[in-house]
Amino acid sequence: MTYRLLIGLPSFNEADTIAKVASDIDQALLTLPFPVDALLLNCDNASTDSTTDRFLETTTHFPKRVVTTEHAAGKGTNTVAILQHVTDDSFDAVISVDTDLAEVPQEWVHGLAEALHEGADYCYPIRPPRWNGGDLTYHLAYPALAGVYGVDLREPLCGDVALSRRAAQQVLSEQWTDGDLRYGGDFLIASLATTEAWTCISLGAKRRNKLRSFSGVTDDDYRMGGKFRENALSVQHRARARIAAGPPPTRLVPMGVRTPVDSAFVVPDRDHDIDRLAHGTASRLRRDAEEHAFPMFAPNIASKLADLATADDAMQGLPWPLWRDVLATWISPEAMGAGGAVPVDLLETLFLSRVVAHHHEIAGKPGWYRSVVKQGLDLFDHRHDLWQTT
Repeated sequence: MTYRLLIGLPSFNEADTIAKVASDIDQALLTLPFPVDALLLNCDNASTDSTTDRFLETTTHFPKRVVTTEHAAGKGTNTVAILQHVTDDSFDAVISVDTDLAEVPQEWVHGLAEALHEGADYCYPIRPPRWNGGDLTYHLAYPALAGVYGVDLREPLCGDVALSRRAAQQVLSEQWTDGDLRYGGDFLIASLATTEAWTCISLGAKRRNKLRSFSGVTDDDYRMGGKFRENALSVQHRARARIAAGPPPTRLVPMGVRTPVDSAFVVPDRDHDIDRLAHGTASRLRRDAEEHAFPMFAPNIASKLADLATADDAMQGLPWPLWRDVLATWISPEAMGAGGAVPVDLLETLFLSRVVAHHHEIAGKPGWYRSVVKQGLDLFDHRHDLWQTT
């Protein structure tokens, strides 16, 4: 029986890369070990750079279609449109692939498509991690999933995910917040997947796209902007719902596959972007301390943050145990101090300070990825702090 497979391609101003992405996927589909009836669907946020033209001009064996969503409305709006197409046209499954990639190896398409064909509902690729390409995952999404949901899913924000029609229907039935419809949708899907039948496949080819998740606002300041805000709010919203729904997880569920890590790779001692980030975050934290910006944290945490912000070595960044306590405060309303909720802008500064500290911890050393895994395991070990008195 021919397998009906939708290829979802969410985009916004990706004219430079979408043709290569579409062509690579099209060629990979032709070499699958089972027959497929596929459609390449580009859901685009009304790009201004001819993204959809480049897509439609690309020569492919399988048919193509474009759906235009609201201008700059966010990846989540494109994701919802893709999943709606799965259910409306009765596709068996969907593979959603980011369109900012330099290439899509055949191995990725085959691995995800074959997992779906064999009955997977939610399938995530686990690819070689990069020390400077996964900050939101390493310090936010991955440890949050480990601590709150009790799962060792190490690439929850990858963007390249495979869903059965049943899974697509489940995702569509969730309550999508405004933030989810922008950048927070990947975490929504991952958090739902971990409560269902999820699986992972290990792939050897690296993900080739823009590395840094932060960018320069001024010469002296780096920020992440909306991407951080929407992901942080999605983590908070989904985690609080899980905490309210029942007790902490009793065990950490493993992925079942190996993360393909180059154990001999040594992280550079110095990095220009990290140096600039360290200077910018230290300056912001110093101003925050002068303005007494930490009262929403418990007194012991607020005191440590103030000490760090005013110390001579503030550019060394936020150590993991302190960031873990900050993250617990963000997630659990019961952990807040007298000052109310943590402002997202402050959380972003603290997060970026953690990125700086992580580089200092792994610089000049091989085996850097072990530190990421340890963070997830550590938040799981401290999961009861997230529940507090709930």
